[in-house]
Amino acid sequence: MITKHKYFPVNDVQRQWGIYATCVGHSQTNPGDDYPSSVHPDEYFFNWGQGRILHEWQLILLTQGHGTVEFRNRRHLAKEGSLIILPPGAWHRYRPSKRTGWTTFWIGFGGDLAARLVGGAGFNPEGEVRNIPHAKRFHRLMSDAVADILEHGLDNIYTAAARIPMLVAALIEEHRPDTEDISRATFIHRAQSYISAHATEVVDFERLAKSLNMPYRTFRHVFSKETGTSPLQYQLGIRLARAKNLLRSTDMPIEDIASALGFNSTWYFSHFFRKHASTSAATYRKRTMSMA
Repeated sequence: MITKHKYFPVNDVQRQWGIYATCVGHSQTNPGDDYPSSVHPDEYFFNWGQGRILHEWQLILLTQGHGTVEFRNRRHLAKEGSLIILPPGAWHRYRPSKRTGWTTFWIGFGGDLAARLVGGAGFNPEGEVRNIPHAKRFHRLMSDAVADILEHGLDNIYTAAARIPMLVAALIEEHRPDTEDISRATFIHRAQSYISAHATEVVDFERLAKSLNMPYRTFRHVFSKETGTSPLQYQLGIRLARAKNLLRSTDMPIEDIASALGFNSTWYFSHFFRKHASTSAATYRKRTMSMA
């Protein structure tokens, strides 16, 4: 495997700016290579059995070869020209075919402005694979962005982040669903993206509805109809998924996990986890660790 990548620390000023790059890279996985590479930081590494949940958005462009991408209850074939879209809070796993390998370019990003951008682009907050083999402008922008950020990103963090809206804009221009579908998809995806980005906080859903120019009762009705759950239960589902991932893939103390996920106390987190997972956090960790 040949890989070039960089990971960027994010400070409070960047968060206030609203959009920031978290990582960038280019890799070539040859047929038969082990995957994924162990050179990545722990929070990005995963194995096929456990999968992974990120706390940022990632765009992964496949330029050669093919492989498999899985989200919860969905499986996709990724091939040359596929764009893998990984949202924060969505469980996923992917790997190249042993027969062909694959070549990828990727960029990770986050921030409040980023959440609004991807909401407007209609990204599926549960993850998706788009086949865009003829989107030459996007392909060029992606490869140029990766190359530039790899070379200059640490010294030019805001310039690096400014490339992200260009990539999202290019995707919107390449992929135009019907106007009615845009309206509904944009509303739902903006709401889901915002909730996912603020999953560890107390979300004011009435204020969120107002920001989307939607009466609160209408917001709740449409959100529940389209997602099958209320906004609050959707947020709790994200917290539960992240809790399971941290219990399964790290040795963080349970009290630290509770704090990281925004719970006021370890007791409240333990009560929440048992209620929604039908087992204690400690038992879940022990069972899943033994299966690894």
